[in-house]
Amino acid sequence: MAQPLPRHATALACCGLLPYAAAPLSCLLWPEHRQLAAQWLAAYSFGIACFLLGAWWGLALIRRCPAALYFSNGLFILAFFGRALLPTAGWLALAALLMIAIWWVEGSYRLFRPQ
Repeated sequence: MAQPLPRHATALACCGLLPYAAAPLSCLLWPEHRQLAAQWLAAYSFGIACFLLGAWWGLALIRRCPAALYFSNGLFILAFFGRALLPTAGWLALAALLMIAIWWVEGSYRLFRPQ
């Protein structure tokens, strides 16, 4: 039976959501800095996507699941070129879709259940 997550892991995960709330709030409070907030959110979302997809590697290597390695690489390449080639608004839309896809994969496949 899976043990519950340590409190500090849950707390850090919740803190990781703060930039997703802070960026839109800062746009409302300081509209003159909207572009800066968007750039920060774009950089943060790219970092989070890389972090989550990189975590798949450890699980995939331990459990000998090459499909997860390929899928992780494919999504990372999509994220990398999306961030590099799309304007900020386009990247943020793609990042939202990537986060949904990552969440769905992690919730749907047995490999990620202990996580």
